[in-house]
Amino acid sequence: MPIIEDIKVGQNRLGLWRIDGSETSFETQYPEVAALLSVKHPRTQLQRFASRLLLAEMLGEMPKVEKTEHGKPVLPELDFEVSISHTDGYAAVLIGPNKLGVDVQHFKPNVLKVRDRFLDKNELEMAQDIETTTLFWAAKEAIYKFNAQPSLDFKDPITVHSIQPEILPSSFVYKEQETKLVLGWKKLKNAMLVWTT
Repeated sequence: MPIIEDIKVGQNRLGLWRIDGSETSFETQYPEVAALLSVKHPRTQLQRFASRLLLAEMLGEMPKVEKTEHGKPVLPELDFEVSISHTDGYAAVLIGPNKLGVDVQHFKPNVLKVRDRFLDKNELEMAQDIETTTLFWAAKEAIYKFNAQPSLDFKDPITVHSIQPEILPSSFVYKEQETKLVLGWKKLKNAMLVWTT
């Protein structure tokens, strides 16, 4: 199985899957779920299949997954939260009893061209290369998923305060209320993984 990690993070579990092409078996294993996840782009479809295979592996069975009106995945038959992410080469799942956010982002050169759209002045000073800029993008995606509400801007109310070994002290403001978070992070081969702790 292409599971790289299945680790305990506080009260949560974080799973990471290395996509290797074996995910095509998903269509024969779970045809009804595969039909729901089907998209035209084969790479995106493999990523979706990988995230569900990882979730099933972590839970011991394929769960029913629905989405809220804002697109957040939920497990209606289970009593905990889930956050799902996928990118070129990886799928990540975070499950646990509280609000969650996980994001995995492959290094893409175009992130440097748009960094001023999602980084504030202090973040721009810290993010001088593709790896750090991708780390900040993944962090902001994880926080956005944690909040799970519309209209949260990546540049202003979501802030990464510093980069420390394995953690990112962060905060966001939503409806005039500030929430402070510490994110975990890990550099992968050609990607960054970030999760709420």
